[in-house]
Amino acid sequence: MAVKLADHCGRLLAERGDAEPRLRVLDGDLADSDGALHFATRHPAHFLMAGIAEQNMVSVAAGMAEAGLLPWVFSFAAFLCYRAYDQIRVCLSQARQPVTLVGSHAGGLSGRNGKSHAAPNDLALMLSLPHLHVWSPADCADVEFATGAILAQPAPTYLRFPRTPIDEQRGLPGAAAELRWLLPRRPITLVSTGVASHWALSAAGHLAEAGVEVGVLHCLRLRPLGALGEQLRGVRRIFVVDDHSTFGGLASLLHGLALPATITALGWPPDFSGKSGKDEALLVEHGLSADRLAHTIQTALAESTRG
Repeated sequence: MAVKLADHCGRLLAERGDAEPRLRVLDGDLADSDGALHFATRHPAHFLMAGIAEQNMVSVAAGMAEAGLLPWVFSFAAFLCYRAYDQIRVCLSQARQPVTLVGSHAGGLSGRNGKSHAAPNDLALMLSLPHLHVWSPADCADVEFATGAILAQPAPTYLRFPRTPIDEQRGLPGAAAELRWLLPRRPITLVSTGVASHWALSAAGHLAEAGVEVGVLHCLRLRPLGALGEQLRGVRRIFVVDDHSTFGGLASLLHGLALPATITALGWPPDFSGKSGKDEALLVEHGLSADRLAHTIQTALAESTRG
């Protein structure tokens, strides 16, 4: 059965709320779409419907955190990251208040909602803020790992979820971790995060059929970076697959590590602000479907060999 990862997060918080009286959930009038409804139904006294007022909602959450509570703020990433950015910058990042921001519908696949609801450059904003932890789960096991880690060590945090439902029975291989190899490390490796790790794994399958063996590294936690540079030791060619603009996301983080490897970013073009359409059609149009990714990678490898 397919499940939205934000819904899975909401259910986990509803369960944790039974034993953690400090837990609070705030929502920007989207609880039935962003996962917050599960907590609201089970713990109505600890839930605040803040309405379409994201700036106020983040400020209220910061006040709750200062008072010793553990607030989680739910909304679509497009509204949470952009509309409330100054409050996130001042009240959470600079003040280091342990508020967790849950941005659902992140990335470029906004379905019929179109560009107003897309967030193809949310990571560029959130990764630029000091002291803000950033997580980008790809399956239910990731959500459970990230949620547990955040609750164990509260900090200013952005937790990013795709709109696209994920098949509960077809999670990524291996046990959830901040970094996990989906396919063993190789000189040519695909590095990915969030839902794009499913794209990368599928592209690796197409490449294997063509005789090109690649590693695939999934990054659940983007900030702090942890051992990402060490994990990529010995890799000479990196292709970053990201449900994000090619500027400011995971590829930019890797460039900042000054690795001795050639890095190619594969994601939404910098001038893409979102578009209404089916996921499959948008992925094909922008070269992010598994076969198109594999073709792009093969072409790049062939060109570097000729060079």
